[in-house]
Amino acid sequence: MRSQESGVRRQETGDYFYLFSPHPTSHTPSPHHPTPHTPHPTPYTPHPTPHTLHPTPHLPRFTSNSHFENKRR
Repeated sequence: MRSQESGVRRQETGDYFYLFSPHPTSHTPSPHHPTPHTPHPTPYTPHPTPHTLHPTPHLPRFTSNSHFENKRR
């Protein structure tokens, strides 16, 4: 009889563990994902920044020239 009681109690604990296991597991991958994702966009931002500055001064100059030529015509 004692063996049966132990088995029932063990099953209940297992059920509780199963319910608790998926919760903390789901929470762990959440903070883990944004961590490796944040450093990626960080080094990517400085790259496009110097690249955008280059075409920026070139774009307005071209647009200005085009506008002037169009106005003169």
